[in-house]
Amino acid sequence: MNDAMKKKKRPPAALFAMGREDLPREVEAMGVRWRFVKLFKHDFFAATGLYESQNGSDPALRGEGEGRMAVLKVQRTYPLWGLPMKWLGKKVANHEIRIYEKLQGVRGIPTFLGRVGPTGFLHEFIPGVDLHAKLPLTSEFFAELETLFRELHERHVAYVDSNKRENILYGDDGKPWLIDFQISFECKRGERDNFLAKAILRKFVKADWYHYYKHKTRLLPGVCTEDDFERAKRRGFLHQLHRLVARPIIRVRRMFLSRYDLDKTK
Repeated sequence: MNDAMKKKKRPPAALFAMGREDLPREVEAMGVRWRFVKLFKHDFFAATGLYESQNGSDPALRGEGEGRMAVLKVQRTYPLWGLPMKWLGKKVANHEIRIYEKLQGVRGIPTFLGRVGPTGFLHEFIPGVDLHAKLPLTSEFFAELETLFRELHERHVAYVDSNKRENILYGDDGKPWLIDFQISFECKRGERDNFLAKAILRKFVKADWYHYYKHKTRLLPGVCTEDDFERAKRRGFLHQLHRLVARPIIRVRRMFLSRYDLDKTK
């Protein structure tokens, strides 16, 4: 088989949130212009990239306007083989924006910097790395992460995606940060007397704590108590359902994507 035959196919545009479009070279939000720096990720659900502020035209940002860094996230706009998807992108973007706005002022939540178009928004860029075992982790880091989860839960928000270490950032400041609230669950004000909504929130909160203790006992076992290890064993129904349903889907998706050269995302 020659090299041309071995070459993988170009992925269909429908596999990407914006099809073959690029993120915009420049955007404006809340009176500040932002210039594209680099692409972080462009997958089926969203495109995210790093932007740098170009002015300090918003008085609230003067002194830190020029050169400030932000992340632009654009939810799905491209049709899925003829089926309109922008409506879903708008819905998911509105959901995530609402949660960012609700959590402003909580230590460990990036600053929300405004909407961009029908399915996009900007938030503060947090310098840091994904949570992993080789970091100089301390008991203070996990105590602050515990406080961060408690702050979310007190505001009737469950993070839901805490099983992924890449969603928990170890900031350059040595502090924990949470990003990506795309699938987080919020019990809205009008739903707080709703039995079903409260029950769902409780299930997701329980899952948040399971993953918190799982990360803590695996990454910093030397500071953990017997109770910590016991909590890390309490897999709930949602965890079992995820293992049963999501894992086969992920395997099929990887097999499908392996057919294509994903270095060519346009």
